[in-house]
Amino acid sequence: MGNDIARQFAHLGAEAAAVQIGTHLEKFWDPRMRRRLHDLLAPDGGYTDQADPLLVAGLRRLEADATDDAERRKATGG
Repeated sequence: MGNDIARQFAHLGAEAAAVQIGTHLEKFWDPRMRRRLHDLLAPDGGYTDQADPLLVAGLRRLEADATDDAERRKATGG
């Protein structure tokens, strides 16, 4: 699922996509899902070679608290 999200934001360019992916993960993914993704993308997690680089960058932005505050605060609609 993470790679699919990365593909959806790829048109923004690497930097903007990473910010938006991190924001999406923070806004819509349960903390358990984020922890699992973090574990999978750890050097010994076994998933790094299969993960879209934008997904990795987005997770790192989230972990560095460098996501889009304004976007995160927008109502989600559902």
